[in-house]
Amino acid sequence: MKISEIMTTAVCSISSDKSVSHAAEQMNEYSTNYLVVVDNGELTGIVTSRHVASAHPNRIVADAMDMPLNRISPEHNVWDAHSQLLESDNDLLLVMDQEELVGAVTREAIQIKLAEFLDPLTGLYRASYIHYIGEKLLLENKPFHLLFIDVNDFGQINKQFGHPFGDDVIRRYSSVLSSLVVEQGDHLCRYAGDEFILITTGPDSHVQQCIETIVRPTEMYHVTVSAAVGYIDGYREPNFLAQPLRELIAKASILSTEAKKKKSVSILTSLTKEQVGKE
Repeated sequence: MKISEIMTTAVCSISSDKSVSHAAEQMNEYSTNYLVVVDNGELTGIVTSRHVASAHPNRIVADAMDMPLNRISPEHNVWDAHSQLLESDNDLLLVMDQEELVGAVTREAIQIKLAEFLDPLTGLYRASYIHYIGEKLLLENKPFHLLFIDVNDFGQINKQFGHPFGDDVIRRYSSVLSSLVVEQGDHLCRYAGDEFILITTGPDSHVQQCIETIVRPTEMYHVTVSAAVGYIDGYREPNFLAQPLRELIAKASILSTEAKKKKSVSILTSLTKEQVGKE
């Protein structure tokens, strides 16, 4: 989903020498919560309803506006915009095609669009979120840990107790997984059905703690629930950054299937025994 598909092209402007009260009148007239500040044909800032509410009406816009401006290309996607806004207190991104202002996108519009990517049962983001995170990290040449999590014997739970009960189990288990997301570099999604993916750039100790919690049998509604983990260590796997995310996920998925058969955790690594002995 590109920014060009959710941005508004109706952007109202004001000069920085106008009064805050005039800015408030303009916002009311055009039914908008922000005005782009333009002086001599150049963008110099942005003034929002929040600025207007906190500034004296007789002050000029230059005293109340925000700068520098948060900008984004119309070709970027909604996840990029979300990530950029998380790093700032601003509620708006100006959409720039090179040096030309072509629109704007608000935090509210982004949140509404992102809600479409939420899994209604668990409240977690769906697969498209983890694809964005993984591909972005690979593009930035940043390795990461990839955990493919597959709930054990979930089909039997559905058959024995019914799908509504199975939904309760998935909902509860997703809460267990969400409790593991404590590091800044943790990203979790419900990938499909009873499968989840966790991408993290956290330390090895954090990854080990996550795996131990995931594979440990847990009582939920008088049913014992555990999961198999296919784990790829991007910091040790040879040529990790050169592999497409789709291929990495496929490998981790196969490893989780092997782990199910062995009732253990499969770890993909090409380290030799000698290399392991040195660490």
